[in-house]
Amino acid sequence: MDLNQVLEIIRSGETEKVEFKRIVTKDIHKSIAAMANADGGHLILGVDEHGNIIGLDAKTSVDRITNSIQSIIPPPKIHINNFELDHRHILVIEIEKSSNLCSIGGVVYLRIGGGIRPLSIQEIMAASSEIGSLEWDRAPLVDIEEMQSNYVTSFFSKRKELRGKEVKTPDRIRCLKSLGAIKDNKLTNAGVLFFAQTNEHLPQAKIRIVKMDGDEPKWSKEYEGPIWKIVESAYEDLLKEVNKLEIVVGTKRRILGPFPPRVLREAIINAAVHRNYVIGSDIRIFLEDNSISIRNPGGLLPGVSLDDPEHVPRNPSLCNLMYEIGMIERYGYGIRMMRKEIENLKGFRLDFKVTPNRFEVIIERSVSLNLDQLDTKILGLLNEELRSGDLSKRTGSTKPTIIAHLKKLEQLGLIEKKGAGPQTKYRIK
Repeated sequence: MDLNQVLEIIRSGETEKVEFKRIVTKDIHKSIAAMANADGGHLILGVDEHGNIIGLDAKTSVDRITNSIQSIIPPPKIHINNFELDHRHILVIEIEKSSNLCSIGGVVYLRIGGGIRPLSIQEIMAASSEIGSLEWDRAPLVDIEEMQSNYVTSFFSKRKELRGKEVKTPDRIRCLKSLGAIKDNKLTNAGVLFFAQTNEHLPQAKIRIVKMDGDEPKWSKEYEGPIWKIVESAYEDLLKEVNKLEIVVGTKRRILGPFPPRVLREAIINAAVHRNYVIGSDIRIFLEDNSISIRNPGGLLPGVSLDDPEHVPRNPSLCNLMYEIGMIERYGYGIRMMRKEIENLKGFRLDFKVTPNRFEVIIERSVSLNLDQLDTKILGLLNEELRSGDLSKRTGSTKPTIIAHLKKLEQLGLIEKKGAGPQTKYRIK
């Protein structure tokens, strides 16, 4: 970092990642810890709240900072830069995002907006899970007597069918211990998600489908129960809903290229497996005519990016259980598979939106469902093979206009073309 960069940061003003201080205050260690627990940032000393450089005693200030941060556990990674401008010194503390929550006297602080505040126990658990320092799904939750025998039988039947692994009844508890479903003679959180009455113990572990009509919800449906069951139920109902998108071509009703089933299923499974269950909200699937979005609580873990989506599981025991019954085929494959599947389809677009506390998969038709009069006229003519020039003459439209409409109808999966160049012909698919 050089002086020009510092001056540019100062000109931009204070943000969630930038704070100005005139001097080293008594609570500067709280500010440093709060930034480390958020996304890191810059603490600039010797600057007033308006961004005016007033300077400070650099040597004394560095000593005070060094002494103050000794109370932060674990110590955050910081770097202190000393800059001089017109004989006035300013200190810039570069603070890295911590891979573990930093505390002071047992209290965890977080920078939110332009201020800091201590976190509640629930917030600490959610934040710990979000950075991967808390393996929530391996923590014991309820007595083993809460385990539902029919769910256990179903699990081992699926496992035998898909993995060819048979486990005799007396050995099932030992097997479930090795998979992380049982610990200290209790069902873990992962075990509850699979084998207990989930809604009684983890009411946030639900999936909700919401049908949208513009900006307003038209109807919604909730799914409760063991995680494997609600994933399959939500997926099956979603397929039924997207297959209701029909149009009339001539005298026949046609289903418009349905949303890719493999991508939908993978997105729902990923949401269920990788969500942050400490956050008290459910998975929501928003269904619109031209798009489906699957939103789950919890962002990407540190070190994981959409450009290199290696499998770093937030819930490793839950992943193990899902793998055993074939819902996860290969670790780290989900995002890559969805992208590859969409690349092989026409008329669809895949997008991911990531915030600190939410991950969203958006599957969108790249062309509109709305057919105008010319689209309908073209479809009515393509009961026989015709060239674009033929269609231009019969409809009275220009050839470029006809080609644009043919491209749209092809993307919707309604027509197909044969041949190439001037001899290209089109027909109802």
